[in-house]
Amino acid sequence: QAAADVDLGAAILARADELPRLRSVLVSVRGELVAEHYVNGASARRPANLKSASKSIISILVGIAIDQRYLAGVDQPIAGFFPRYFVETGEDDKADITIGDLLSMRSGLESTSSRNYGAWVQSRDWVRYVLSRPMVDAPGGRMIYSTGSTHLLSAILTRATGTSTLAFARTHLAGPLGISLPAWMRDPQGIYFGGNEMLMTPRDMVTIGELYLRGGALDGHRVVPESWVDASFTPRGRSRFSGRQYGYGRWIRQL
Repeated sequence: QAAADVDLGAAILARADELPRLRSVLVSVRGELVAEHYVNGASARRPANLKSASKSIISILVGIAIDQRYLAGVDQPIAGFFPRYFVETGEDDKADITIGDLLSMRSGLESTSSRNYGAWVQSRDWVRYVLSRPMVDAPGGRMIYSTGSTHLLSAILTRATGTSTLAFARTHLAGPLGISLPAWMRDPQGIYFGGNEMLMTPRDMVTIGELYLRGGALDGHRVVPESWVDASFTPRGRSRFSGRQYGYGRWIRQL
């Protein structure tokens, strides 16, 4: 069996070398890093761009903020965080959007991803741009994947905690886990990008994975409520493109 495992591992790494967009392969077994392989300029110490996996980190931070009572919960309407923007829109249906709707990509707002992404990130006010999108479904309705929804969550964290998303993440997530979290891109108003461009080393990504595999606690230290881990993996919507289910800031599938 050991020889077979070695052969399988070698085959996986050989295949990895053939994938031009792949940068690293790490294998953790019961909390122990047993394999580590870097290609295409990556290294153990070099932070990688998480791209849309950043949405899962924002979801973790929202769960921590709810646990620490900075936020009332997933049913809390978002209008109170953006009164000026909501006065501008004058659309009553948008006032029903909740934190949970943003987490599950069911805000009802037109997406700012895909073909709309470029215009959004080139706008002068990202929050205003997201909230000014037309409603294409009711809040809590069908899933509409949109990076703008997660950016609104970063803006909400900033307003609710009185500190930046980066500072909150370093204090309540990175610090307790003993991992690093470099600063990443911010919008024109200084809000850290929620949903893209976050930076983390592959080893630190493994630590985040282990945290959730262990129900939100690592090395005897509770970082995220176990109930939030469970809620994050509860299906809330389904992509009409891939058919995959979505929870709170993360895709769900059975392997």
